[in-house]
Parts: sequence; structure tokens; C-alpha cells
Amino acid sequence: MPTAECNDTVHPPRIWLEVVALTQAMMASLHAGEIDRMAALEGQRQRLLAVAFSANEPRPSAVEIQQLMTLDAEIMRSAETLRGGLLEKLDTLSGNRKAVAAYGQFQRSGA
Repeated sequence: MPTAECNDTVHPPRIWLEVVALTQAMMASLHAGEIDRMAALEGQRQRLLAVAFSANEPRPSAVEIQQLMTLDAEIMRSAETLRGGLLEKLDTLSGNRKAVAAYGQFQRSGA
């Protein structure tokens, strides 16, 4: 779990590690279905990324950046899969509601 202080400041050598930890926590939140928590973690992560890429900080290596981008891509794929599943469930629910409404109309018509 990230160890950022309340004001989102982290000692410089640990900033990138905190970004990675937040990204991993986002993945765990997504898999647990905790979308609100994932969004909050993303806000924290964005603030740390701004610091990590500021002119005053040493830049992470290309390998480290690529690893983070790979995690981000995995989060996006997982989120899209979750989104697709939710949309499918909503379509099924909508179809079920239409069927129930049609049956209700049939019953009321006395046919």
C-alpha cells in the first residue's frame, strides 16, 4: 500500500515506487469491483506522476516507464471487460423487463 503522506508528498527516491504501488492497488481495486476506490487511487497517482516527471526529479528509466504502461494497459483491458459484462447484464435486464411488460399487457387484455 502506498505510503504517501496526507499532502501527497513523498520523498523523491520513493516517488516512482509509490506510483507503481498505486497502479498495482488500482488493479486490485478493479478486480475487486471497487471502482470508486480505483478512481480515488488514480487521482493520487496522477499527482505523484506530475512530481515524478517534474524538472526537479530524476526520471524513471525507460524500462520502468514501459512496465507502468503495461500495467496501465492491463487495467484498461480489465475495465473494458468489466464494462462489457455490465452492458451485457443491462441488455439482459432490459430484455427481461420488456418481456414482463408484454406479458402484463397480455394479461390485462384478457386474451
